[in-house]
Amino acid sequence: MYSCIALLIKAKVRKMSLNAVRVLSGLVKFLFKKKRIYWIFVLFISGWSTVSIFILMKNRFETDSTSIGVTTAYSRWTNTFPSIGICLSKNRITDDFTNAVKKRFPGEKPSYTYIRTLYDYLFINPNNLYLKGEYCKNYNSTCGVDILAMRRELFAMVCTEFFEEIYFSEKLLPDCEQIFKFHELEVGYCFLANNLLDYKNINEMPLRYSSLDKYRNLRLILRSGLVYRYDLYINSPEDLPYFNAVSYTITGEPTVHSFNAEEIYNNEDVIYEPVSQRMCKFPSETTTPGMSYSFSICMSNTRSKIEMEICNCTLFSHFDRSSKNYCGVDQIACLDAGNLAGKVKDYVGFNMACLPSCMEQQITFVGSREKTYNISESSNFVEIEIASPPTARYYRTVTQTKLDLIVAIGSVIGLFFGASILNLLEIISFIFKQFKKMFC
Repeated sequence: MYSCIALLIKAKVRKMSLNAVRVLSGLVKFLFKKKRIYWIFVLFISGWSTVSIFILMKNRFETDSTSIGVTTAYSRWTNTFPSIGICLSKNRITDDFTNAVKKRFPGEKPSYTYIRTLYDYLFINPNNLYLKGEYCKNYNSTCGVDILAMRRELFAMVCTEFFEEIYFSEKLLPDCEQIFKFHELEVGYCFLANNLLDYKNINEMPLRYSSLDKYRNLRLILRSGLVYRYDLYINSPEDLPYFNAVSYTITGEPTVHSFNAEEIYNNEDVIYEPVSQRMCKFPSETTTPGMSYSFSICMSNTRSKIEMEICNCTLFSHFDRSSKNYCGVDQIACLDAGNLAGKVKDYVGFNMACLPSCMEQQITFVGSREKTYNISESSNFVEIEIASPPTARYYRTVTQTKLDLIVAIGSVIGLFFGASILNLLEIISFIFKQFKKMFC
């Protein structure tokens, strides 16, 4: 029974196939007999195919004109150490701070709660908005003092005030000012090493190493017992410490933080591609005067803008370093209640407002460990090391230039229409002759 059904199905399929062949052959014969319809059909198919391929080429040119490749010739490379940021953060109230407060109120005896409130206000930043404003009710909006002036008085602005020793690749560096430069940033007073804020390009930076170097580490010994302690930031050379960056607390326990870093290089013609195609920005493509572009600076600028919109003040601005818009005590409460970090991330995510840098290092945290090292009780110790030298380096190149697009268009036209520049010139010449016959 099943064999009969199978035979019937095969016969039906064979009959349908023969009918399809007859119809197709009839259509072909008809088109050959009617040459005008035949050529219209051919031109329609060629035109449709050409337009479809043009659209694909245009989309590729607009969205995928660059690519990133990998090279592994690492034995000849000179690599750039990541940028290191040492930022001052809240530690404990010292006699120096208490005396600085009393000096501002001669003949009075400020209460401990008021002194404590001023201490909290001194270290206010986007990551630390804790402040009991009720202890400032009897004072002006800045709790009775010029808090920025107190920072300048009590905080270090020269690295020699708290750096004791610096070693790079196990070699003592005698002058910290050649390595660490002072900057006032969103997270407070910071000292940066190997950052584009202080150098024109990475080739001028002092901390560099090769794959042949036995040691690839930076060791810092810092004074302790001051009004501030230290937070460590590790980032790409064009980036800065900012509110959403990862930090590591530096303590008296000798600690080693290990990282791996891979670099991205760009061919010279990449910068001429539209930003919408490469989806990154070069340091020179900045809107902040006197600063290179980086993801972190863009995030800081966005936060400052949103702070001004919500609370009519800002804790820090790269555009205006004056104190006229600095947040008072009540406005800090507004910032604390406003969930600024979440609003900034949502805004950047929805609007693609802050693109990554085109030369951003890919830094990977490997781990931390304690280390036996003889230091005095009045010192803090931290070491940053590259766990293993990079064996891969990324190169961004242009894979689809305007010339490539023109060549591709010419190839498609030649494929479907057999057209060339000479054919087009012949057509133009023919049309010109026809017009000349008609009007002359």
